[in-house]
Amino acid sequence: MPEPVIEKSGVAQAECFDNIPSLKTEIPHVDVRVRHKKSREEKRLVRKQDMLILPLLSGSLFFGYLDRGQIGNARVMGMQVDLRLTSQQFYNCVMMFCTAPLLIPKVLGYMVLELPAGLLLRICPPRFVLGVNAVLFGIFACAMASAKSYASVMVLRVLIGFAEAFVNNAYLYISLWYRPNELSTRTAAIYGMSPVAGAISGIISWGLEKHVDKVLGFDSWQWLFIIEGAITIFWGLIVIALLPGLPDTVIQKGNFFFRHEDERKMISARMVASQNTEGSRARYHQILIALKDPKMYLGSAIIGAQGIGIGAFSVFLPTFIKEFGFSALDTQLYSMIPYAFGLLTLITVPYTSDRLNRKFPILLGCLCTSITGFVILLSTTNKVALVAGACFVLAGAYPGLAISVAWSFTFHGGYTKRVTTTWASQIFIQCESIIATQVYDHPPRFFKGHGVALGFYILAAICTVIVYFMLSRANADRDRRAEELVQSGQIDDSADKTFEDLCDFHPRWRYAL
Repeated sequence: MPEPVIEKSGVAQAECFDNIPSLKTEIPHVDVRVRHKKSREEKRLVRKQDMLILPLLSGSLFFGYLDRGQIGNARVMGMQVDLRLTSQQFYNCVMMFCTAPLLIPKVLGYMVLELPAGLLLRICPPRFVLGVNAVLFGIFACAMASAKSYASVMVLRVLIGFAEAFVNNAYLYISLWYRPNELSTRTAAIYGMSPVAGAISGIISWGLEKHVDKVLGFDSWQWLFIIEGAITIFWGLIVIALLPGLPDTVIQKGNFFFRHEDERKMISARMVASQNTEGSRARYHQILIALKDPKMYLGSAIIGAQGIGIGAFSVFLPTFIKEFGFSALDTQLYSMIPYAFGLLTLITVPYTSDRLNRKFPILLGCLCTSITGFVILLSTTNKVALVAGACFVLAGAYPGLAISVAWSFTFHGGYTKRVTTTWASQIFIQCESIIATQVYDHPPRFFKGHGVALGFYILAAICTVIVYFMLSRANADRDRRAEELVQSGQIDDSADKTFEDLCDFHPRWRYAL
């Protein structure tokens, strides 16, 4: 196989495949800074990926969020009374996913399982890793219907917390199937199931409480766990049956949905153009490389800030609205408005980022939007302005999370290094979610909570600027070095090294900006 050619512009070209000459002109460059114009065949391939992969992964996260949040609906349906739980005990169960010290099992789950879970994708087929995870969510949810005590509920919530460590493999998985300028939209599509799950769970709970209470001797809250858990198990089995393997597995062995040779060749070329390496395996030296890389900590700080914004508002938004001075009934209505803004920007802003092939300016704009929201919340008592401030916070936070996750994947070359940085960013975001639940303790203005959140968002904006200049400088240095090699006629001494060997420090690696 001939070596990649470096043009005088300093842009590294994709490796040529002797047996797929048509792709040499369709996907010629590895430079992720340049927006790639897709051929009709490649557009068809991407649509097929979207129609198959995204619904399966979005559904898995949807049911995961559904199973995780249904305990709040179960309380209203009588679970707390039937199990004789005190308010504090039930609060502990509900907050298992977002408060300290009971968040420790979840953070511990991420620390222990997130890294192995990512590496497991290279050992076991993804359909088993992600599908079995969905089945486990469903089993634990169904088991909640048989809970008889505080201890049993807590144990099951801990198990769900451990199972959640596997959920984020969905984002890692799509980073191998899509180009950097396609990732933000797909990340948003998967994460967008979070607010949708909350709304759907309420509708299901209303229907069950009205129609099936005491049917077959089960209370309505028990039916809630049984039905939602059973649906999740069924969905997990669908994922096991249909989810394709990793792209390099599909390239080598084929797949029912990607049977044509031309599609497999194009998947291979897209992997190269996306700076992924076919056949990569766990390379443990990359863990040390990641731990030494400041980009891992800067990227984790950027992603983590969204944890304190989204985490706080997902728990306390109704409380904020009520403290603005609205009645209890109006609070329920006005609580929907900030989420509507967040969902709208989650749909539109990441798509715009991909269309323009720009991560930094749009992410910085999202962070500044949330910063503006917190400034409004801290500086006024006008009810309309306060609702607007909440809208600003979520309008920046939801797309900001999707874009920052997608961008962080482009910071790191080498599969194991990428898994390690995903692990670190999840620890950051969960720890900052803990902070979010502990600092909002002084109503009605919540100065401490909003002030701490504002500080984290300002820190994230600073880290974003630092990362941008680091990446820009690295790209410029590598372009200059490539130009010098061409002009001097020297041989690139890294030609026999891959991205798996040198990660993103490889001279031919280019960072997305």
